[in-house]
Amino acid sequence: MKVEKNIVISEFIVNMYDPHYGQDNSHVDIPAKTKTQAESLSQFHVPYYVLTNSESQESDTGAHIVHMDLFSHYPNLTLYFHRILMAFEFLQKHPEIEKAALTDAGDVTMLNYPFDKVEEGILYMGDESFYIFATPVITWHKDLQCIEDFIRENGLLPTLNLGVMVGTRAVLIEYLGIMVKIITDAQLKISQGNDAYQLSDVEMAISNYVAYKYFGERLIHGREVTTIMDGYQEPSSAWFKHK
Repeated sequence: MKVEKNIVISEFIVNMYDPHYGQDNSHVDIPAKTKTQAESLSQFHVPYYVLTNSESQESDTGAHIVHMDLFSHYPNLTLYFHRILMAFEFLQKHPEIEKAALTDAGDVTMLNYPFDKVEEGILYMGDESFYIFATPVITWHKDLQCIEDFIRENGLLPTLNLGVMVGTRAVLIEYLGIMVKIITDAQLKISQGNDAYQLSDVEMAISNYVAYKYFGERLIHGREVTTIMDGYQEPSSAWFKHK
């Protein structure tokens, strides 16, 4: 399968417990869940790829629903980390991609076409209206010591949200690849009996850690990328509306 050069990608993991929302996501109608985003993208003629471990589902919304197997050698990972692995694998497989946006499947819509403004080497991310220290999904979850130390020392930074991430293929592979290495190293340590390397249930801490630590001078977030989360801002010059 060959894909277009500028695309939007979402991941939708099914048949796996969601520890953040406490929900079972079995028997999900993926075309229905992604319909709103697919329709917003069609207005800008942007191809939409939804990666999933579900069996093939037909879509009449224009979304391309692509089956991908989960990486079965990391049994302790939650769906949030499997999404990182899945997106990384897809980008690696498709060198024809030039620029992409990675988005949450069910609560993101495109407001303005982004790819003409995406610069080489820059990572664009959505954010939230809270500092890191005031974000319970980060501070209430046990994580790797290096991540916890960074979060504690940088608690006044704005919280970034992985639900919208935009960049060139090279930048996205670099960003995701650093997280994949952290995940892989942690899983190896756990397999060797070292439970101190257990990751959090959610990916908010690791995504903020990697973005700020490795992309601090190449990071853009804020109202150019997304609207205020859960805000009412129409019209908006942001590329995406998130929640």
